[in-house]
Amino acid sequence: MDIKALENSLKRQVISPVYLFYGEETYLRDQYLGMFKSLLPDEYRDFNMDIIDGRDTSMESIIGMAATMPFLADKRLVIVKNADIFKAKRKNQKKGTNLEQDENGDKPDPSEDILINYLENPVDSTCLIFCTDSVDRKRKIYKRIEKNGQVVQFAQLKGKDITEWINRTARRLGKTIEPKAVAGLVAAVGNNLCQLRTELEKLACYVQGNAITAADVEMMVSKTVELSIFELVDAVGNRNYSKALRLAREMVFFGEPVIRILYMVARQFRLLLQSKSLLASGVLANEMAGLMQVHPFVAQKCIKQAGNFSLGELKLSLEKVLKADADIKGGKQEAVLALELLIIALCEKR
Repeated sequence: MDIKALENSLKRQVISPVYLFYGEETYLRDQYLGMFKSLLPDEYRDFNMDIIDGRDTSMESIIGMAATMPFLADKRLVIVKNADIFKAKRKNQKKGTNLEQDENGDKPDPSEDILINYLENPVDSTCLIFCTDSVDRKRKIYKRIEKNGQVVQFAQLKGKDITEWINRTARRLGKTIEPKAVAGLVAAVGNNLCQLRTELEKLACYVQGNAITAADVEMMVSKTVELSIFELVDAVGNRNYSKALRLAREMVFFGEPVIRILYMVARQFRLLLQSKSLLASGVLANEMAGLMQVHPFVAQKCIKQAGNFSLGELKLSLEKVLKADADIKGGKQEAVLALELLIIALCEKR
């Protein structure tokens, strides 16, 4: 089940007895959990809802809560956060003997057996929701909940999905937002929905008219490291080492770890290398965003930036970034000095 199907089923109040929510986009997941909570009558919600931590609660207790009948309501809601039972087993977890292993070679877990038995005949009056950031799709327990319940992935939004979310959120705040403003917002904030929501709320309070413009975003939205990296790579491409050094020093001054700056620079050069290779292979510019899995604004920016470098220069630049990272982690160079020397090396004429 995808997120849109989940939303449609909630609107129709068609609720499954068991769900598994997984993925890194916890802000969006929590929004949908709020929709489930709103289905319970306000006056009896506390009697019919349990929110528990799967790391601290036994499966017997969880199933016991799920098996409890609702009090003066049609439904009970049991939310299990940190449901690590669905994650991949750690490497140091031993396999069972031949007779003890399941079809995937895993040693049987009593907690899994308890949940699997419940999944065969779940209580219709209870909605049991497991939440985790990652799952192992090969595990028996995942396959069973996929068969007997509903599995919903909450992955970070990208491309047109993030654009649609921003437009929809702006409308809910009583505003419209121009396409250039959407691009500027994504460039400044990235795809962190919680931060995007905060910035949109600020803009909605600031803007006098109905439309949020690119100028409004530029004035009101704080610049993140992602946008600074764009500017830094622009300066490198223009061989403007003084500006590139200033930007790098600003990021360090405002508390950005050098290793993260290096990671973001490496990521940007990988995107430039990818965009240049795609263009060389005949891919159209308007198809780039989908293939690169980035926002169209980011794809357009990468195409423009890639024009400042040859394919060989991009590969060499990436090698220099990775070497600086290795030198820092290996203790060969102090972090800030290594970053500054890297910037100067990247700006050298090839």
